[in-house]
Formats: sequence, structure tokens, C-alpha cells
Amino acid sequence: MDYVIFSSIYKDFRDAILDNIPDILAMIKRIAIAVPPICNILNIGYIKVKIVAPSSIITKEGLNDERIIFEDASGYEPVPLIQTYKTGENGMVTIEVRAKKGHKFINPELQAVKLICDDVFIMSGRARLMGAVHNASQTDPMTGAPNTSQLVHHSIELKAKNKLQNFSSLFVNLKNYKYINQSKSAAVGDRGIITFAHTVMAMCHDDEMIARLGGDNFLILVKKEHRDMFVDALRKMQLIVPAPQGPSIPLTLHSRIGVYDIQQNDSMNEIMHCSSVALNDARRHPGTDVVYFAQKMLDAVYHEKEISSLFNDALKNKEFIVYYQPKVDVQSQSLCGCEALVRWKRNGQIVPPNDFLPVLEKEASICKLDFYVFHRVCEDIHSWIQAGYEPVRVSSNFSRLHLRNPHLTEDILNTMKEFDIDSKYIEIELTEASDFEDKVAMQQFVDGLRQHGITVSIDDFGTGYSTFNAIKDLNVNVIKLDKSLLDHIGGENTHHDEVVIRNMVNMINELNLEVVAEGVENTKQLNFLQHAKCSTIQGFLFDKPLTKEDFEKRLSNKNTYTRDS
Repeated sequence: MDYVIFSSIYKDFRDAILDNIPDILAMIKRIAIAVPPICNILNIGYIKVKIVAPSSIITKEGLNDERIIFEDASGYEPVPLIQTYKTGENGMVTIEVRAKKGHKFINPELQAVKLICDDVFIMSGRARLMGAVHNASQTDPMTGAPNTSQLVHHSIELKAKNKLQNFSSLFVNLKNYKYINQSKSAAVGDRGIITFAHTVMAMCHDDEMIARLGGDNFLILVKKEHRDMFVDALRKMQLIVPAPQGPSIPLTLHSRIGVYDIQQNDSMNEIMHCSSVALNDARRHPGTDVVYFAQKMLDAVYHEKEISSLFNDALKNKEFIVYYQPKVDVQSQSLCGCEALVRWKRNGQIVPPNDFLPVLEKEASICKLDFYVFHRVCEDIHSWIQAGYEPVRVSSNFSRLHLRNPHLTEDILNTMKEFDIDSKYIEIELTEASDFEDKVAMQQFVDGLRQHGITVSIDDFGTGYSTFNAIKDLNVNVIKLDKSLLDHIGGENTHHDEVVIRNMVNMINELNLEVVAEGVENTKQLNFLQHAKCSTIQGFLFDKPLTKEDFEKRLSNKNTYTRDS
């Protein structure tokens, strides 16, 4: 007679194994729990499942496992029914079924047994596929290391166990890794990343973890007692990278590391942020590859964000004010020029330039501010001429970031044209000229200004080795000596400083260029500069930066300065 599996029992079996289990071995255990009622109906005495899978993108280490999922206490027949199934990555699932002792499967039972075997294979395959999807969502595909998602999940587990505060976070960036990709090959670079990740994974103890964040950036959670050992190992790591053909390749990897000791109640977002803040501090200070987080770093980041968020509205509301610091002829000590300097007046208080200019420089907003100041300079020069004052030449600062603008010279000329400003009243002062990257663009910019009769000056001369290349290669008119050169003049043991400055001034004079000394604050410095034949000075000895109205008073009376004026 026909044999029928009772639908309610089969339904219970299927319901039990249809759970979302992303692990094949866990699914086999679930099947082992659910299958006995089916085995009793079908007179099954024994079921064994063997799974063999090669190393693949799903299981990097491969899989070779054998499990007995049902064994009747009364025994079973020796002759098995064997069902084999091939997996997508050329693996094999073998299911061995034996009848109860003293029983022989009849045909309907055999058909039902095969159906159950099919279910076991299908559901275990489903679990394996779900595991692969889960693994892909939690793992970096190239290295096999955890990714950010798994790192966050791990941190939540540690926090739930009240362990997270026992760890330190290391934000690691492999220095100059682009050079390895270029000099060795991208394939060697990838294998280097893989070898690095596996080396650090082998160093990790219980609950410690390395996660690849992308590219050559990693975040490592280590117990605080292991922190310094990891830092020392990561500073400089010697690796042997296997090659598919030919000998292995030795690589030496240097790392920048931002270190943060995790505090109670920190979230993973806060941990990563504080670690990255420390790493960015290391990037800003060449030669300092390991930086330990300090609260002042976070305060600086918040300050930068505040400046960035306020800048555009402040510009629109004209909170930026232009001051003018006089330049004085050394011999006659009379007004001969000035520099336009920007100040930020916010809520009735003056924000110091060092608080906002570096932030704007970093994000390139300085370009907007430079043109705002230049527009005000041209507007003020026009108003002085209209009022009957003869202006002096005004220098206005322009960052090297303007070189990205192919219409820079045209934009400057259009602003001058708007206010009908003669080029003799304008000086463009190039900041950071000692560090310009695009030499051709800088030369074209300077030459374009000179062709229109505009004076060009280089700021901060003497503060960088490449400054001498700038003075040699650029067709400028004026060289400004940095204030730091004069700081020790007038004190004791200044012979070396005096020799250096005298020779700088002499070189500039021989090149038929103007020389301006910044930061002149006392008469000893003035006397020295007079004897050194420096032509122009600028500093508090004569005047601090003045408002437009106060500077107009200087324009109206260009008599020789007296130092109490």
C-alpha cells in the first residue's frame, strides 16, 4: 500500500528548519533536533551527513565535517542508502541513511527518505548561503579581516559585558603606501595589505580585533595592557609577501597611529572619531608618527567646525574688517605704503587672525576671504582718492590656493577696474610662496600681474629652504623678511643673526628688489636695519594695524614719524 508522511509532522519538521540560521553546522544541529518524528514514521535508524567544501570566497579555510544527526537506540541495518549532492563551489554533501534494525525500506519509504535528504541538503545550503551573505556584510573581502560593521557589532558586545573601557583604539594608516603600489605593482600592494592584516590578526588576543576601514587604513581594538606592544610593532613592520610566481617579496611598512584609551560609556562612533583626530594630528606634524589623543585636539576640531559653519554668514554680514598697517621708509621714517590685514569682529569682540585664518586656509575658504579683503581695499583706495587723499601702495594677501583658479589675474584686474584703481596703488602679496607646488602656474600668475604694472611681493622670506628658489625663479618686486629673523636682534650673542640678515638684505638689494622687514618693535632693530640698508620697515615701533579712519589720518599727514605719534 502507499505510504504517506503525515502532513502535520512534516510541516513541523519544515517549520523547525526554516529558521534564519546563517551557519551550516548550526543548521545541521537544528535538523538533528527536528528529524526524530520523521525518522520514526519512515523507519529510519541512522542518518549521517558529510560535508566537504574546498577553500572558496564563501569559506576561505574550506570545510570538512561529518555529523551523525540521528541514531536509533535499537540499532540499524548495515546497508546504507547514499544520497550525494554537488555544491556550487565543487564541494560535496553526502547523506547516508540506514533503516531500523530488522527493517527494509519499501518503495514509498525510499521516496520519502530521498525527499528528506533533499530537504537536508537544501536547508543546509540555504544556511551556508546566508552565512556567506552575513560574512560578506561583516568582512573585508580582500583581507578577510573584519570590516567596520563587524567592529561596531564587536564593540557593542564588549560594552554589554562591561569590558569596552579596558581597551585602547589604534587608528592605523600605512605611510606612503601609494609608493609601494607604484614601485612594486598594485598586485604586490594588495598582497602587502593582506599580509599586514593577517599578521596583526595573529597578534590579537581574546576579544582584540583589527578591522580594515578601507584602502590602507585600519582600526585595532587592543587591551590597554597590550597597547604599547602593538604600537611598537606597528611603527615599523617587516613583512614577507608571498608572490604567485617567483620569490617572496620583503616589505617594510611604517605606520601613522592615532591612539585613544577608551572611556566608560564611549560609543564606537566616539572611539573612531577620537582615534582619527589623533591620527590627523600625526599627519599635520611630519616626523611624529604616533599621537596619543588629548581633549585639546577635540576642542580644536570643534573650533574648526564652528569657524567653518560661521564663515559664510560672517562674510555676508561684513563681520570681517580691513585694517591697515603702515610701512615706513627706513631713512626718512615717513609713510610709504601699508599692508591690508583682516580682523573678524564677532559679537563685539575681535577674533584673533590665528584663530580663523589657518582653518580657512585648510578648507580653501581663504580664497573667498582674500577677494573680500581685496574688494574692500579697492573700495577704500577709491574713497581716499575721492576725499582728496593721495593713497600709498597697499599690499593685499593672496594664498597659493588661488593658483587653482585659471582666471585669477583676470579676477584681480576686474576688481581694480570696478573701482578705477591705478595699478601703482596695488601690491599683491603671495603667502606661502616658499611652499608653492605648481611652479609654472605661480610664474604665469606673477608675470601676468607684472605685465599690468602691479607690484608683487613674497611674504615670510627666510623661513624655508625653498624660499631662495622662489626669489630666483619668480619675477617679483618686493621681498618681505619674516619677523622671526629679527626676534633676537638687540639682544646678546646676535652676531650670527646679524650676519645672516645683512647678507639677505645685500642679496635682495643687488637683485634690485625692494626689501621690507616685518615685526620691527624696538630702536635697536631699527638702527640695525638702517645700517644694513633695508629700505622699508613695518611693525609696532611705528604703528600697529589701524582702522580705515585712523589710517586716513596718516594719509592726511605724511610727515616724518616720531615714535610717540
